[in-house]
Amino acid sequence: MLAIRIALSDPEKAAARQAYLEDHKRHLRSGGLRILQSGPIVDELEGGSGGVIVADVASLDDMRDFSAGDPFVIHGVYSSIKIYEWRPSIDNR
Repeated sequence: MLAIRIALSDPEKAAARQAYLEDHKRHLRSGGLRILQSGPIVDELEGGSGGVIVADVASLDDMRDFSAGDPFVIHGVYSSIKIYEWRPSIDNR
């Protein structure tokens, strides 16, 4: 199944975001989850305002467990994290 994680950054945690950015990237590239796509979501007024992960998982618990180990999650960089099963109906890639 496909799962997505939509995480919104806490604007008051900009310093922590910068401090843990490389650790966050290492976690995403660790192979702990089969990530198909990942990247920041950008608010045109505020710059980086969060991130999205699309992954191929056996269950949503796989995404939840991977997310729990993310340095951005551990250090409170995100103000909101939502994880969903995703069933795409259009793919024009």
